[in-house]
Amino acid sequence: MTPSPAARPLRIGLLTPAWPGTATANGIASATAHLAQGLKAIGHEVTILTGVIDGPHGDPRVVQLPPLPFSLPERLAGRFFPDMGLRGVNIRKLILGVQQAIREHGIEVLLMEESYGWAGAVRAVVAIPVVATLHGPQWLHRVTPTRPQRGPDARRENWEQAGLQRVNAIISPSRDVLDRTRAEWGLPDVPTTVIGNAVALPTLDRPAAQSTDPRLLFIGRFDRIKGADILLDAFARVAATHPEARLTFVGPDSGILQPDGSRLHLSQALARLPAATRDRIEVLGHRTRDEISELRRHHPITLIASRYETFGVALIEALAAGSAVVATRAGGCAEILRDGDTGLLVPSEDAAMMAEACLRLLADPALALRLGQSARADVEVRFTPEVIAREVATFLARVCRS
Repeated sequence: MTPSPAARPLRIGLLTPAWPGTATANGIASATAHLAQGLKAIGHEVTILTGVIDGPHGDPRVVQLPPLPFSLPERLAGRFFPDMGLRGVNIRKLILGVQQAIREHGIEVLLMEESYGWAGAVRAVVAIPVVATLHGPQWLHRVTPTRPQRGPDARRENWEQAGLQRVNAIISPSRDVLDRTRAEWGLPDVPTTVIGNAVALPTLDRPAAQSTDPRLLFIGRFDRIKGADILLDAFARVAATHPEARLTFVGPDSGILQPDGSRLHLSQALARLPAATRDRIEVLGHRTRDEISELRRHHPITLIASRYETFGVALIEALAAGSAVVATRAGGCAEILRDGDTGLLVPSEDAAMMAEACLRLLADPALALRLGQSARADVEVRFTPEVIAREVATFLARVCRS
């Protein structure tokens, strides 16, 4: 296929937690895989940099970050501050990997996440532009609204804030996270843009919302950010009214930090529910990307209970499957979903409103089907790999020229 008309063919490096990402439950890995697919389809050359190969791929341009021992300074720092030692060795791995990608594959621009300020550290020693993608700045994960003064969270915020000051450009998947990060940390005078994440469109014999089986689906971690506690509260309310509704919970148990410093885990949260409700919740834990795609086909309603989302990979994948979605007005979700047209939006942290929206869909299969069909059509226009890749390539071409 011909390259994007807005940009000459580029040699682009993409950093991802795992490649090809099929066995890794990680939103960055999924988003990177779909972006790479789109960039290749429109004629650009993509080199993948990753620390983990999680499946067969057959891609000739993959640089696996080398395993490195901790240096003496990193070992000493790690005795008192483990995160500092680990950050040091990870930065060295990244620098070696990027230098290899430049040497062997001629990459001329690198896209990588903002985590731990890695992007700024890499940019300080390589000659090509480094573009940071705001997949989830650490300040979004604060348990309290004020900035931490000490400890690992404070150090990570400081690293990420400083790192963003050194990059050549910034891509954010939502306007909300870009504006809030600028207000929270300040951003340098470099090109910035808002480009959503791509999603691969599954082949459908019918939209998921066409099913009349009263099954609700949640894909995400059991943690505070994903609002898993709100989800369980909402389902308990649904189950008390609808005698046949069931919930499938897919994702790892990261625990929810409590005010006293302890963590509430999924098994503990389930034990607090009435037995009749608990018996209607199926917990599947980690699943591969293909397994999740198959699960979506059999669940007409998907729940997004997040307290915050920079974008919402689980949301966009549900829309692509033609599911009827109930999502919180959290971050990027409110920019993706059109309330009453492609899904239903409810206030964040409001279990009662989430339950009410679910019961509305369960009682009105025609509404659920209309939302699912509109959602699928909207994704086809706005978020396919080639659509997003053209936007990214156009922006990167401008960064490379400057």
